[in-house]
Amino acid sequence: MLEILKMQPLISNIDLSDAHIVHLTLLGIPAKAMDYRHSICIGVFFIERKIISDTAIRYITLMMVALEDTQDFALQLNDGYWWLWGRYTIDNKETLDDRRKALSIKLEQIHAVIQHLNSLVTTMNSSKTSVLTKQGRDANRVIS
Repeated sequence: MLEILKMQPLISNIDLSDAHIVHLTLLGIPAKAMDYRHSICIGVFFIERKIISDTAIRYITLMMVALEDTQDFALQLNDGYWWLWGRYTIDNKETLDDRRKALSIKLEQIHAVIQHLNSLVTTMNSSKTSVLTKQGRDANRVIS
């Protein structure tokens, strides 16, 4: 796993201090990788738990399950932070170069999903703020 991760231009700051988890950075976002021999799971930091509601997490989870392209993805809560995990299944029949290319595509897909989810969270939070601001103005009118 380490050899193929080191070959990825999207990955930097590879840290092997943990015995079972490789810590790294994926395009500036903290990430982790775990080797399960038949596949590599790559987790990318998504958002702090207190910033997003449980309802939004349920919505995102249902969306990922419903879409065929994101069925190899999952959200995990770890130490107060949500992580997005994606699975890359290793095909031992492929050459190392083919595996490198396939993992690169998977990393780009993980990054695209995390960017999309971040835009959804931003949209949801701005909508919630707009509603709360409007309700606050309406309450001020009633009180005045």
